[in-house]
Amino acid sequence: MKFFRPYRCFKAFIIIAILTTICFFAFVSEDRHVFAPNFLLSSLADLYSFFQFPTHTFLWKFFSSNTFLYFFGLVFNCALYAFIIETGLALEMQKRYGKEERENKGAEN
Repeated sequence: MKFFRPYRCFKAFIIIAILTTICFFAFVSEDRHVFAPNFLLSSLADLYSFFQFPTHTFLWKFFSSNTFLYFFGLVFNCALYAFIIETGLALEMQKRYGKEERENKGAEN
């Protein structure tokens, strides 16, 4: 893939990791009844199940056996989501670039 940019993938990873951390703390605080329930806290806590997918959904017994493995699974999910987002962006740019080249080539003739 010509348009895959590792730095953009890293930025996506950082953004997703921050969102995962925020949702994790919202989930824990809602589970422990630390704050009064509100719409934002409940929404973020519910969104945490999305960030746990696929590692914690399919391999729960393995990743819940150790705290280090639990957080490693979350980091792996963040990296996977960042890779998927960057691949999608790179493919879209490649498609647009190819379309522009074909249009320019047709206009020259």
